[in-house]
Amino acid sequence: MRQMLRGLLCGLILMSWAATGHAQNGPEGRYRPEAVAGIIDHVHQDLTRGYAVWHLGKGDRDRLNHTERQLRDFANHWQHGKFDRANLNSAMGDIQKVIDDNHLSGRERDALWNDVEELRRMREAYDRHEIGSK
Repeated sequence: MRQMLRGLLCGLILMSWAATGHAQNGPEGRYRPEAVAGIIDHVHQDLTRGYAVWHLGKGDRDRLNHTERQLRDFANHWQHGKFDRANLNSAMGDIQKVIDDNHLSGRERDALWNDVEELRRMREAYDRHEIGSK
């Protein structure tokens, strides 16, 4: 009887530990407003590194500068509980366009590609109702 209770207790502890881990590392934890601000900062840093390597025309540079403002606005809205899907989609599309149209290469391009993928995962988590209003 004692071993059975001990086993049951261990099972409950493991289940609660697993649930806590998912809450902290799952989509909700990964895309909390302050974490999203960090993702946006990372995109900004990757763009800054890219500007030093890429030879972009004025139109593409203006597009990416506008994108950075859109992403900062998105993060600000998310901080206040509004997931601005249109702003996010526009920013991701602009980054993708610059990547595709300029045939960028190198680590900077790969970093920016990964940033867009992270933003897509966040949007998908929102669409699956894993983040945002419950």
